[in-house]
Amino acid sequence: MNRGFRVFLVGFILLAIIFSFSYIYTTQRVDDLKAKKYLEISKEMRNDLELLIREKSEAVLLVCLTLSEDKIVKKIIRTKQYSKLALNNLSSLLQKYTSLDNVWFQIIDDNGVSVYRSWTSQKGDNVASIRLDVAKMIRLPKVMSKISVGKFDLTFKSMVPIYDKYNRFIGIIETLAKFNSLVTKLESKGYETLIVVDKQYKKQLTHSISGIFINDYYIANPHSNEHIFNILKKRNINYFTDIDDYKIDEQNGYLFTVFKVDGINNRPMAYFIISKPLSEIDISEIYQTRDNIIKTLVLIFFFLLLFLYIIYNVNYKRFIQQQNEILEYAVEEKTEELQKQSKKMKYLAHHDALTALPNKNLFLDRLKQGIKHAKREHQSLAVLFLDLDRFKEVNDTYGHDVGDELLKSIAIRLLACVREDDTVARIGGDEFTVLLPNTNQVSVIKVIEKIFDVMRKPFLLLGVEIHTTFSVGVSVYKQDGENPDILLRNADTAMYKAKDSGKNTYQFYNEKMTELVRKRLELDADIRNGLRKGEFEAYYQPKIDATTLRIVGLEALIRWKHPTKGLLYPIEFIPFAEEIGLIVEIDRYMLEHCVKQLVEWRAVGYNTGKLSINISTKKLESEDFRSELYQLVEKSRVDTKFLELEILESQIMKDPERSIDILRSIRSLGISIAIDDFGTGYSSLSYLKKLPVSQLKIDRSFVMEIPEDEDDAAIVKTIIDLARNLELETIAEGVETEGQVEFLVQAGCHNIQGFYYSKALSKVDCEAFMKKYS
Repeated sequence: MNRGFRVFLVGFILLAIIFSFSYIYTTQRVDDLKAKKYLEISKEMRNDLELLIREKSEAVLLVCLTLSEDKIVKKIIRTKQYSKLALNNLSSLLQKYTSLDNVWFQIIDDNGVSVYRSWTSQKGDNVASIRLDVAKMIRLPKVMSKISVGKFDLTFKSMVPIYDKYNRFIGIIETLAKFNSLVTKLESKGYETLIVVDKQYKKQLTHSISGIFINDYYIANPHSNEHIFNILKKRNINYFTDIDDYKIDEQNGYLFTVFKVDGINNRPMAYFIISKPLSEIDISEIYQTRDNIIKTLVLIFFFLLLFLYIIYNVNYKRFIQQQNEILEYAVEEKTEELQKQSKKMKYLAHHDALTALPNKNLFLDRLKQGIKHAKREHQSLAVLFLDLDRFKEVNDTYGHDVGDELLKSIAIRLLACVREDDTVARIGGDEFTVLLPNTNQVSVIKVIEKIFDVMRKPFLLLGVEIHTTFSVGVSVYKQDGENPDILLRNADTAMYKAKDSGKNTYQFYNEKMTELVRKRLELDADIRNGLRKGEFEAYYQPKIDATTLRIVGLEALIRWKHPTKGLLYPIEFIPFAEEIGLIVEIDRYMLEHCVKQLVEWRAVGYNTGKLSINISTKKLESEDFRSELYQLVEKSRVDTKFLELEILESQIMKDPERSIDILRSIRSLGISIAIDDFGTGYSSLSYLKKLPVSQLKIDRSFVMEIPEDEDDAAIVKTIIDLARNLELETIAEGVETEGQVEFLVQAGCHNIQGFYYSKALSKVDCEAFMKKYS
């Protein structure tokens, strides 16, 4: 590396380090200055309040001392002609001509008799009930001033003894003044203040006209500063009472500090929460300092960059010369390497990287050449489309490493099954194709049987023994197509037909397959349009208690009002919807529709019992099913005790542990769960007792032949006894005869569903049925 360039690089790195540290320093410096500024302001706010408290305390004490020498007051005490009116008039005068708002006076004579009875705890007039501070004053008269909490919220209090002309103690003058005026004076300084009183300090502080309680604290003036009070409500009140110096509320734009007022026990009995909007705090000097620092740093950076540029420019020519020499050598070296890479890229462009077989591009090219040759020589050729059966299960179970090894081993076996002129290609994940030129149907079948024969042998890969098979589709030139794309597509179509026929088999393409594919595409589009246009609706089959003939529930069954084909039943579209994944959308549609209908019926008083809705395997296993269900319940406000989900036994047993987790979360919403088609899925009893289900639904296949078929009758009784022992309900579906009803009732299953009572009904017919059987 050129020396100048190295110097430049080192300088640039140094510059980045200096920049980083400068940024950190600037940010820290601004934060420190802000903290210092906020600390000064918080001290100033507390000092202002402390000064106001001292001034008012002194003013109240001065008023009290003046009154203690007043002849009229002494006369009132001697003559015991107490007059609240006179004292109230004095309070009014003070309020009118001074800043001492909300001042009250109380007189206590030498016998402890008070105009306001404030000398006692208001539980009686005996000596035992005298307040401690008043008792102390009577025993040892002296000037006394303090802050107290009482029915006047937080108040100043001054108590001064009164003596007659013979210097005999004749009573006490007590002056009380609210703190509220301090809040007003603080407002003139731009502060907003809340007075918070510790409820534990004065047990008698249990109610107030204007104040509000929050936990163990009483807010004396919530309405005078509602914005700050709303902030206090949103936060824990201890957030404010625990402030030592200050706190900054960035979200609401306030600086908070607290002035604590201690009680007799030297513990805080009240707090002044003082706030000032951050927007009113002048921190322009701080930002000016920051800007000066940034300017200085910018200058330093500029000179460093200039210095580095000069160094780099001096060495640039020499560096360029060296680079040219290196480049000439590199070009020669790279040219040789590129030639090798070109050959390799050409190979990779036409071959599969994993199996080294031709890829789709090369296969189509060879198929194109094969068609030209077959056309010229009047020959036939065949295209085989092979798809591994259950390859996804191999990947999911053993991992992709085993899956890759399996594909490589299969490629070797396929090559052993064909002629040298034939082509075996891998065109996708688990999809292979074979081109058989100059062949006939008999020869094609022999090749396929040879492939099936070699695939019967297990694959031993990385210590794992794997069995797998192929589904094969065949198209033939020129009866099934005359260009590569059509032949490949038709072979693919035939392969899917083989899949539908049970896998591990082969199918030749014909025109009926094309028609079948067309119909499947039309059905796909029709279902999507039907969901969008609301063509699907629920029919409801009643569930009847055979002993009372009352409705115990309804099962929602989907119907499709097709615009051209009329009313379609589930068997005509549900299997296909499950195959292509649209069943998840259909389930969501039915859930929302049926829950809405249930809420409407319950609101007008219909006796619906529990409304059962069928949920497919794919919907149950979808990641967002539980969150969708929670949102639906919350949005619709449905009473979930009238809602039931029916889950097929077979789908639960695919993964019992996961099913238990999903069903428990559903059950936590209050939704009942029924196992549908019970008895057909080979449930493990050890899992059955763990499942949070409430009902077993006896499959119609066991009900159809009872009571005549002894085996079915025994199975039904066993299911009923099993449910009873597990404390689960049972219901039989597909009941059509009186004999079936009588047998089920005698066996202990009273809940019946089937044509014996009713078929599935439209909304209107179901409402009429519910009125009849309610």
